[in-house]
Amino acid sequence: MYNNIPIIYDDIIYSLQKSGGGSVYWTELIKRIKENVVHYAYDSARNNFFFNESDLPNLHICSSSLLAIKRYLNLKLKNRKEMFIFHSSLYRLCKNKKAINITTVHDFTYEYYRKDLKANLHKMQKKYAVMHSNGVICISENTKKDLLKYYPKFKGKIKVIHNGYATDTYFYKSSIKKTKNILFVGARTDYKRFDFTVGIVSELNDCNFIIIGGGNLTQSEEVLLNTKLTGRYEKKHYISDEELCELYNSAFFLCYPSEYEGFGIPVIEAQACGCPVVSQAKSSIPEIAGDTVVYIDSDNFNKSVENVRKLYDSEYYSEIQKKGLENVKRFSWDKSVSEVKSFYESHKRI
Repeated sequence: MYNNIPIIYDDIIYSLQKSGGGSVYWTELIKRIKENVVHYAYDSARNNFFFNESDLPNLHICSSSLLAIKRYLNLKLKNRKEMFIFHSSLYRLCKNKKAINITTVHDFTYEYYRKDLKANLHKMQKKYAVMHSNGVICISENTKKDLLKYYPKFKGKIKVIHNGYATDTYFYKSSIKKTKNILFVGARTDYKRFDFTVGIVSELNDCNFIIIGGGNLTQSEEVLLNTKLTGRYEKKHYISDEELCELYNSAFFLCYPSEYEGFGIPVIEAQACGCPVVSQAKSSIPEIAGDTVVYIDSDNFNKSVENVRKLYDSEYYSEIQKKGLENVKRFSWDKSVSEVKSFYESHKRI
């Protein structure tokens, strides 16, 4: 499929984070596309877990010196004389006139919630990349809607390609006994509504709360937990995917009440493990989950608790569990990357 045109991948994401959703997306993409591919990465990428686990063909390592500036600069690649696909892991373009620039947009979190200088630089770079790309991939219809909201003059090609999940890592194990553990996975910034989750768990006296990842607890979070959930919570910092799979399988439910998500991979990871999900019907979640989750509303605490209590009914619990297991069949990284390949191909015919 790619014998006639090379693909150049800009792996800068590996030098900007040690792990994270961006690295997951990029790793799942590039490990499935290896034919006629060239990679450009920086030496500091060796601090990234996913980079170290990857087998990258035709890898060019660049100096990380002045990376704080380089991250905002587009690549030139002047020696390239024939047409090629250029896909950056984080909002950079190739200025070579032979380049067909493809950009993936994950979300608009910075546009909604951040106004500091670093965020403004990110937003400027992102807008420039999108407006000058030949094609843009959005990971959800919700992200596409936001793109057209913030960049109404964009006239390029947009393709919605949903994320996948690690189907060989996250799966249902019926032999694992269910507990009354409630999970909270990932970052706890304000819009993730960690505080709302703690309030709900506090109403379920027979449940314990397990907080996974997201860095150390802040002083205010510790005060909240010790006030609302004394002796009923546990913080887990770094766990393996296999451990997370076990926790999903044994959990009562995952609470994921985020106000905004570009996609929401933990939702489908949990569902794949037979773990019901409690979430708000906001941003991408209705698109990704439909009627397969228990919906709550941060503006109506009492009604939210009432909805969650329905999970104590074994028949309802089983129904939500089965709906989740069926829902995740729509998603896989193989399907996602296959659609990315087709998107590349559509641009090669221009």
